[in-house]
Amino acid sequence: MTTSMKRSRKLLSIVIVFFWASEYCHVPYFTPYLTMLGFGASAIGIMAGTYGFTQMLVRIPLGIATDITSGYRYVVIMGTVFTTVSSFGLMFATSSVLIVFCRFLAGVAASTWLAFSVLYSAYYDPSEGVQAMTNINVFNNGGKLLAFVLGTIVATIWGYKWPLLISFLTGVVAVIFALQLKEVPIKKEPMKLTALAGTFCNPGVLVPAFFAIILQMVIQGTAFSFTSTVAEMLGASRMEIGINTSLFTVVQVLAGGWLGKHFTPKLGTTRSVGAGFFCLAASCGLVAIAPNIWFLFLAQIIGGVGNILLMSILMALAIKMVPVENKSTAMGLFQALYGIGMTAGPVLIGHLVDGCGYHAAYLLFAAVCLASLVLALVLLPMLERRGAKME
Repeated sequence: MTTSMKRSRKLLSIVIVFFWASEYCHVPYFTPYLTMLGFGASAIGIMAGTYGFTQMLVRIPLGIATDITSGYRYVVIMGTVFTTVSSFGLMFATSSVLIVFCRFLAGVAASTWLAFSVLYSAYYDPSEGVQAMTNINVFNNGGKLLAFVLGTIVATIWGYKWPLLISFLTGVVAVIFALQLKEVPIKKEPMKLTALAGTFCNPGVLVPAFFAIILQMVIQGTAFSFTSTVAEMLGASRMEIGINTSLFTVVQVLAGGWLGKHFTPKLGTTRSVGAGFFCLAASCGLVAIAPNIWFLFLAQIIGGVGNILLMSILMALAIKMVPVENKSTAMGLFQALYGIGMTAGPVLIGHLVDGCGYHAAYLLFAAVCLASLVLALVLLPMLERRGAKME
């Protein structure tokens, strides 16, 4: 591998860290900030849900267009620019229309993640594919942790609006490094419409995507949205709100490797998915009855364990029964579909909060997780049997 390729690999690693820092710096404080601006829970839910709705619409066509043009580097640059512009706009936005537009831009930025993954893998030798994916996930979570640390510090000192400035500045850093990336030719088979159609109808993709929709609905509606507002209502300081959101990611970084190596293989795929949904249900239940911030801390830790269990398994299942040449398309479809959950979660819980309060809203989400647990115990063994027959 050439020196320029190794340099581009390092540059893209930096871009990934600062890109996700830009996307997430303001997340713990976004709903309290919108509340401070005078918006109600339903309106806040729509604004927060725009992020996922955009990804639901954009991921598949953007992925197909990028595969056709092979313009992965340009899509990465576009992603860094869009997240930067989004944060800059949110610093000054006070109308719902402008806030929704800025969240739309952030959703487009997040939709470029597939191009990040393909380009990053191309900077490695084919034999190092697993290592490449491991590294990119480390930098992804590292960026989110950096976001929460920086966001917590500035929000504690200056207030809820200032994390938006840090999102903007980290986005600028991502743009500067992205512009220095080197394009690399990527060998791939020509796209076939029949392969696309087959992937879109494959139960091996659709069933994991269904459970991913539920997962994203829950975590986007709670851990990354209204749980911060619950923390504020319980009297949490700005630093405690930041720590509360950070715990959701920290536990995944610390426990992800151990769970993947020891817990999931022993428990098996189906029971691990069941355990993940049980953790999410417990997390929602704890928030519903929380008398103080410590209950929320515990809820975020348990929810983080549930998220890492579910997301890692569901992503693997989504491409397990798909031919090699169609795995990227399958992953793009999987990510686009779970955008439904990212959209529905904040919107749904916002309406529930306005209608019946936080306690009932979180208990309903806990019930949805328990119902998903039962469905997983029924559907996933059927899917595994179908996969065994195809082998």
